[in-house]
Amino acid sequence: MLKIAAFAVRGFLLLFGAVVLGVSITVAKHQTIGSPPSETSFGSFCGAFGILVSLIGFGALFVDKIPSIVMMAADALASAFYIAAAIALTVALKSVPSCTDKDDFDKYQRFNNKLLNGGCQYVKDQPICPNAYDDDQLSSLCQRVQADYVFQYLGFIFGVAIIGMTFFLHRSGGGRTTAYV
Repeated sequence: MLKIAAFAVRGFLLLFGAVVLGVSITVAKHQTIGSPPSETSFGSFCGAFGILVSLIGFGALFVDKIPSIVMMAADALASAFYIAAAIALTVALKSVPSCTDKDDFDKYQRFNNKLLNGGCQYVKDQPICPNAYDDDQLSSLCQRVQADYVFQYLGFIFGVAIIGMTFFLHRSGGGRTTAYV
């Protein structure tokens, strides 16, 4: 029963990794001036790393050659990356009080946020941000960034859950019992 639950959690982790990778790349593609912010690049890395660990984890459920401690360490590393990326995006988007409000203050905050404006050039101390003048586009991008960090938090929570499941699966004898000689 625990192995079936571990299989389901691994499936969710694979899904979360794919969503984080896809949304982070979509947000990074919005950047037109300069390179994408490090928060979105790190989010892309976390999604790809989460997919890789999930695929190895699926293999570990069926192959006895991968020790449980190795999988728990890989899951712990992926979980640490997920929480770090989620906190980084949350902090970077903190200055934006709302993604959908139409008042001038919220529009100004979305315009000035480095994750949302697509990069700016300063001409005579005035920011020129080619992608930041369409407020509907900024609102949509802001909601994507919020979705990105929500899935990163979910990846962290499910990562901690799979570490516990792997530990209990190994302790109950449902995991690796092979001695390497």
